[in-house]
Amino acid sequence: MPFPTAKRKRLLWTPEEENMLKEGVHHFSASAKKNVPWRKILELGRHIFHKSRTPADLKDKWRTMLAKEP
Repeated sequence: MPFPTAKRKRLLWTPEEENMLKEGVHHFSASAKKNVPWRKILELGRHIFHKSRTPADLKDKWRTMLAKEP
């Protein structure tokens, strides 16, 4: 499934999307060790994540969420 390459409008993350991202990372992190399968997480939460989200969006959001933790 190709992702559009044109510039997209900024889309704020919902609490449901953030929770799904956390669940997906915890679900796959044990088996993936260091490389998190962002595409699999996106597929796992396809009913939660906005249709315009990409695997790179998930990776960037996860890094932002980790940086905000104390």
